[in-house]
Order: sequence, then structure tokens, then C-alpha cells
Amino acid sequence: MARTGVTYHDIAKAAEAIKTHGQDPTVDRVREHLGTGSKSTIAPLLKRWRSDNEGTAAAVSGLPNDLVEVVKSLHERVQRMADHRIEQARQEFETLNEELHKELTHANNTVSKLTARQQDLENQTEQLSKEKSEQSQSLQDARVSLEKAESQRDEAVERTNDLKESVSELKQENRDIRDHFEHYQQRTAEDRQQEREQSRSVNQGLKDQIQDLQHRLAQAESRTTELFDANAQLQRNADELKQANAVLRSDLNGKIEDIQKLKHEHEEAVTKCREYQYKNDQLTENMAVLTAQKADVDKQVAVLSQAMETVKAELKTAQDKVMFLTDENKVILQEKAVIQGRFKQLQESL
Repeated sequence: MARTGVTYHDIAKAAEAIKTHGQDPTVDRVREHLGTGSKSTIAPLLKRWRSDNEGTAAAVSGLPNDLVEVVKSLHERVQRMADHRIEQARQEFETLNEELHKELTHANNTVSKLTARQQDLENQTEQLSKEKSEQSQSLQDARVSLEKAESQRDEAVERTNDLKESVSELKQENRDIRDHFEHYQQRTAEDRQQEREQSRSVNQGLKDQIQDLQHRLAQAESRTTELFDANAQLQRNADELKQANAVLRSDLNGKIEDIQKLKHEHEEAVTKCREYQYKNDQLTENMAVLTAQKADVDKQVAVLSQAMETVKAELKTAQDKVMFLTDENKVILQEKAVIQGRFKQLQESL
């Protein structure tokens, strides 16, 4: 609160005291008598006192001294009350002005924080967009890998058919074993070695592809979890913005009510509060934009989740097909074992 200065009553009282001692009241004498006050403040008040004193002297000519003293006393009392009220009103205005300045500073700081939060949300949204692009690329790579796996599976089926045809040929050759035993035995050994190598190569390739697809699936699930976490963080940030906006609206309403009561004393404060309300409306619009962006991100996450389920289903189908091929391979090996048993029996009979 500002220091209380000299009032008209103080100037008038000092001038009367100086005049009582037979001296002319001047600015320097009044300042010396009061011990405070600046010349720029004392001069107009002293001039006012001189004007009032001269007017009073002209008006009281011919009136009784007692009446003049009573009028002077009443005038001084009214003047002191007026000066006191003026000073009190000035102090209240300065206090209220300082409080409004503090609230305005606080509001500006809040706006700066909200602006920073908005920037953070924009950065997070951009990061989510990049992660979404990377996720889409990963899903595309997974689809390409799955297509390769299906192609290799088809090749494995063709090789299995070839193996079945080879088994048929072996059965036919078994009928002619007595005539071509040595040639048949050598060819059977070569075919068996080739079939083992082909089966081992196909199984190893399928296992590697399954491991690669499982690794890609784990990465996709991890990225989906990160997207869900980022979405939850966006939701929390939006809730915080809503709460901050509600607090700002409540504070603004209180300020508007106070400003309406004191509108004739601080028009400038009303203008600043209107500017603050305009900034708050801008923040509300920005929050609406961020809410729409969050809804878009939610939709994109839902699409990614659906695509993830599709990839899982395709991977399960591929795994089932691999198991089916493995079972067929076991059956073929069993047939080979039966044929080898027959070979041994034929060798023993020969």
C-alpha cells in the first residue's frame, strides 16, 4: 500500500499556524512546519487554501466572530472528513488495483502454462502420428512376411506331393527289386538322403519364419500398448485442461462481478479482463481441437487393434498349416520306415 501523503486539512492547519505567528504562509514554510510533503503537492493545496481563505474573509465581513468561528470549525470538520474519505477511497482503489494486477499476472502465468501444455499435447500428437506410421509399416512388413510364408508353404506342399510320388515310385521299384536290387538300393539311399535334407530345410525355414512372425507380433503388441498409454496420457491432459478451464472460468466470473461493482473506478481493469476472457475462449477452442485430434487417435488405435487381430488369426492359420505339414511328414517317415523294414526282409530272404 502507498504511503499516505499530506492532505488539504494538513496544509490549511499549517498555514493557519504560520499566519498566527505573523508570517506569510509559503510553500517552504508550510513544508518546514509539516516536516514532509513535496513542493508539487503543497503548492496547489496552499493556493486552494489562499483562495478559500480570501473568499471566507470577504463573505464573513459584518458577521459575529463566534458565528465565523463556528462556521470555520464546521468547515474544517467537513473538510477533514472529506479528505479522510478521499484518502480512504484512494487507498482502497490502490489496494484493489494492486490485487487486480496480481490476479492478472497470475492469469497470464496460467495462460502461459496452458500454452505450454498445448504445445506438449501437439508434440505428443505428432509423436503418435509417427508411431502410427511406423506401426502401419510394421503391419505391412508382417503381411509381406506372411505372404512369403504362404508361398514357402505352397512350395512345401508341392515338395510333399513330390515326396508322395517318390514313395509311389519306391513301391513300384519294390515290386521289381529282384531284377534291379543293387541299382534300386543305391537310388533308394540317394533319394532318402535328399528327402531328409529337403524335409530338414523346409522345417527349419518354417520354424525361422514362425519365430520371425512371433517376434514381429510381439513388437506390434508392444507398440499397441504404447499407443494405449499415450492415449490415456492424452485423456488425462485433456481432463486437466478441462479442470483448469473450469477454474479459470470461475475466477473470471468472480472478477467480472467485482469489476461491475467498481466499473466507474477502473475501466482499464475491465478492458484487461475482457482481453483475458478472449484468451480463455481461444484456449477453449484449442482444447476442442485437441479433443477432436484425440478422437481421431482413438479411431486409429481401434483400426490398428483390428489389424492386429487379423494378423494374429493369419498367424494362427499358418501355424495350423505347419502342424498339418509336420504330421504329413511324420506319416511319410513312417511309410519310409515300413519300406525300409520290407527292404531288410527282402535282403534277408535273398
